[in-house]
Amino acid sequence: MILQTFKSLTWVDFYLYSLIDPRALYRKIRDNELSHFVLSFSVPAFIAFVNIIVFPLMGSGESSFFYYKITYGWILFFLLSSLKIVVESSLMDLLSQFLGFRGNIQEMISMINFSLFPQVFLLPMLYIFVVFRFAPLFFYMFFSICLMVWSAIIAVQGISEMHSTTLGKAALIYLFPVIFIGTIFFFVIGLVAFSMMGFLAG
Repeated sequence: MILQTFKSLTWVDFYLYSLIDPRALYRKIRDNELSHFVLSFSVPAFIAFVNIIVFPLMGSGESSFFYYKITYGWILFFLLSSLKIVVESSLMDLLSQFLGFRGNIQEMISMINFSLFPQVFLLPMLYIFVVFRFAPLFFYMFFSICLMVWSAIIAVQGISEMHSTTLGKAALIYLFPVIFIGTIFFFVIGLVAFSMMGFLAG
C-alpha cells in the first residue's frame, strides 16, 4: 500500500499545496489516508540539511569538522528542530482547545511541519550571493526572515481552515508559543535580576 502510494506521487501534493494553497494542504492532511504525520518530518529533516550546508558556505568553506557536522550535526539539528516543533504545536493545540476548537495534535504538528517547506529554498536563493561574495551574511538574514514570514502565513491559513475560524484567531494560536515562552523567559530574567540585586545589596 505504501509503495503504491509512493509510485502514485500523491505525496507530492503535500509539498505543492504548502506553497500554493495552505487551506487545501490542511484538507489534504485531514482527508488523506497516507501517513502525513511521518511524511511531514521530511521537511524539518531537509531544512536541517540545508542549514548544515549553508553555514560552511558563508565561512571558510569545508574543513575536516564539516564531515562530522553533515552527519552527527544534521541528526542533532533535526532532533532539536523536531522537538521544538512538537512543543510549539502542543501549545497551539492547547490554546485551540481552550478557545473551544477541536484538538488534534497530530494534524497540528503535520500542518506546522509542512508550513516550513518554503525554508528549503534558502540554499538556492543564497548561493549566488555566496559565489560572488556579495554580502552573504546580510542576504542570509534577509532571506531567512522572508521565508519565516512565508511559513507563518502558510501556518495561519492552515490553522484557520483547520478550525474554521478567522485569520485573527488563527494568528493568535500560531503566536501563542512565542508569547507563552517569552512571558516565562521575561519573568525568569526578572527573578534572576532581583535575586542578583538582593545578593549584591547584602
